[in-house]
Amino acid sequence: MTDEEILRYYDYLMRLAVSKCNSQTDAEDLVGDTMLAAFAYLHKGGVIEHQKTWLTNTLFHKYNDSLRREYRYPVTICLDDMTDLAAEADEEYFSSEEAAEVRKELNFLGYSIREVLIRFYFRNQSVSDIAEALNIPEGTVKSRLAAGRGQMKKGLERMERKNLLPGKLYLSIGGCDGLKGEPVSLVEDDLIAQNLLMLAYEKPVGITDLSKATGIPAAYIEPIVKKLVDGELMQKTDGGRVYSDFIIRKPQDALRSFQPQLDFAHKHFDTVWSIIEKMSEQISGMAFEQEMGAEERTKLDRYAVLKALQDFEYSGAGKIEPLKFPKRRDGGQWLANATAFEAGYNMKEYQETSQYRIYGGHRTTEALAAGGTRLVRLYEFDTTLLDNPHRYGFSWDLYFKHIIPFLWCIYADIPLEERIGNDIPSELISNIPVLEEAGLIGSGHHILCVKIPVLKIEEYERVCVVIRSAAEEIKSVIGEEFSAFIASQRTPVPRHLTTVPERYRYLDATSFFAMAIVREAYGRGLHLKGVDYCCPPVVMSWACGE
Repeated sequence: MTDEEILRYYDYLMRLAVSKCNSQTDAEDLVGDTMLAAFAYLHKGGVIEHQKTWLTNTLFHKYNDSLRREYRYPVTICLDDMTDLAAEADEEYFSSEEAAEVRKELNFLGYSIREVLIRFYFRNQSVSDIAEALNIPEGTVKSRLAAGRGQMKKGLERMERKNLLPGKLYLSIGGCDGLKGEPVSLVEDDLIAQNLLMLAYEKPVGITDLSKATGIPAAYIEPIVKKLVDGELMQKTDGGRVYSDFIIRKPQDALRSFQPQLDFAHKHFDTVWSIIEKMSEQISGMAFEQEMGAEERTKLDRYAVLKALQDFEYSGAGKIEPLKFPKRRDGGQWLANATAFEAGYNMKEYQETSQYRIYGGHRTTEALAAGGTRLVRLYEFDTTLLDNPHRYGFSWDLYFKHIIPFLWCIYADIPLEERIGNDIPSELISNIPVLEEAGLIGSGHHILCVKIPVLKIEEYERVCVVIRSAAEEIKSVIGEEFSAFIASQRTPVPRHLTTVPERYRYLDATSFFAMAIVREAYGRGLHLKGVDYCCPPVVMSWACGE
């Protein structure tokens, strides 16, 4: 039987493998292993008389072996290097469980050590040949061989028998993202990248450590780690280890400070709310505010209340340096932070705190509208109180890139059809019902109208002056006590992390205070009284362009 004769049975073996495996990929792997075993046996001088029977039995043996191993250790993918070695290996390399263990351990080693071991033990290259091929000293080759043997021995002695279920990392940034949406785009919908960042947070780790922890061969880990290092979410030490270079909080951090924040807010509610009410009266007395409709006035008040409370949280945190956003290689200027949910974490208790959260804090976006003649800004908070925090749920990119021109056209009576295809995509037009439900726009007599407060930039600044004054007054009354309180609640960070802004350590310590005040006011009938519609705290301002 020759190699060519083996290949003639490929279609037969594939039909057989497909009938047993759960996926096309698994079937292809099973056939590949079966044929490699046949090649290796023939090249060792073996004779296969009953070809079809031999191949069928070999495939069944390998399938049964895979079932026995399925729940005992992580599934690994054979490297291209290992495929190239098939002809040089003996039959037992492919069939014995011990050899499979060795192959798996080899997959977990980092590239520099793995490459040396493969060349020395499987390609029979000498130390001097390896040194010349890799352009490294012979002493380095020897040390890598020794290190590799040690790691292989250690791994085989304490073979890990289960996969690490993937956790989930929710990354957000302050500042401006990169040209391609970095750094969020580096980890979005990529569970491997998210889990690598989680695993490399508490201390710097090596590629082998990450490979073992995830059950994924090092060769597949290395390019992902490189992407994260290049994207500045990870840093590399002089010793070749990597670590996640931003704060990663756990839901437990937030839960630990949840009830204390509610208690603190309740204790000082009367003092804080008396200042908030005085602020609201000042804003309601402004001439431009009185010209608004009732819904727009209510939304402006909602916005002012949240802005004053959040401004107090920032200023009341004591002498903390303002955030400085470093320039990044991706063209952005950002700082990252994240919340990590480990595998199997029960989300119920954490989700129950959602009504006391402001999602993402205060968000400001701007764009040139009306053909570049107006600079327009949108200021937003996302909450769960009479709000739709997923007002951009149809598409994050679509909302943030095009909502300002869209709203401005409606506000300025510019026919939407004139802008469709330019700065307003037709997909946004199809989501008009979503935006109406979210309280951003309305319709009367089949004519669209903007249902959020729209201010000239100087009017917005007048409102902000009153907001800042209220925040400072709250600080003067309870600021020192608040600073001491949240200092006791701040999130710890690993010692090796030196770039985490101090303010980010207070994110969980201040996550619930503002909405705790708002919720208590709402419960007492002091805020949003009589409101039964979606009332987002969103304001739009405009100024003449250059």
